[in-house]
Amino acid sequence: MDMMFRSHEFILLLYFLSLSVLSYDLFFRNRLARKVSFYLVIIAAVLQVATFMYIGVALGRIPIQTTFEGIYVFSTLVIITGLIHYRWSDSEIAFALYVFCAFVLFSVYTFAPVSYDRVTEVSAIMNELLIIHIVLALIAYVLYFISVMHAVIYIIQYDNLKKKRFNRVFFSLFSIETAKKTMIRTLILGVFSMLISIFLGIQWGMYIYGVEIFKDFKVLGTLFVILLYTALFVHLKIKRSIYRFAWFNIVIFIICMLNYLFITQLSSFHFWSY
Repeated sequence: MDMMFRSHEFILLLYFLSLSVLSYDLFFRNRLARKVSFYLVIIAAVLQVATFMYIGVALGRIPIQTTFEGIYVFSTLVIITGLIHYRWSDSEIAFALYVFCAFVLFSVYTFAPVSYDRVTEVSAIMNELLIIHIVLALIAYVLYFISVMHAVIYIIQYDNLKKKRFNRVFFSLFSIETAKKTMIRTLILGVFSMLISIFLGIQWGMYIYGVEIFKDFKVLGTLFVILLYTALFVHLKIKRSIYRFAWFNIVIFIICMLNYLFITQLSSFHFWSY
């Protein structure tokens, strides 16, 4: 496991180097630096996927049963999405946001004071329903991140247009219309994915724990986040202000991540590490 920790440190180093080179490109507009950064991230992503597979083989199970393991998958999905998105959009600023998010998540995962176990408390009650529940939840978090990233881009482009500031940042990002559509569409998909995940999770929880599931802090927190997103869409329908929608989207995403990373530790069956 010590060698595995070293591989995680090496992946973090690659992300850090990529962000450093990307920063150079953002300041001095160097296409070679951008290519180097892109290939560094590819190497990091390949190593991350390979390490995940190695962990799965070593443990004899799919390592997504705890929040600790889920962070690894979340980080992996974010960086793979970022690589695909960059090839489609060619926006180095958006790519930097993906890499930064993956770097932060993987740092949390790498330096968390927890360890792997071949058998966890979840293992005893694990089934296909729970696996689908976890996977759909992680997909929803990735979609939330894509939405909030485009919310940030929308706010930046809105400010640029309002001040008629057509600088390098303006032309390095998506159009304000693309940011708006992607922000709304990915958020809708994310909410639907999370709703299905919650429905499956409640089915599983009712079978294992009964009505006690509705007293769990993580369940209540996730339902609260869904209510906030629902209220956000109602606000958009009534006020029709995309600018406010973008800001509220960012705030709700922060609440969502607090629920995912911290409220989970108060849960009676959403285990952090064991």
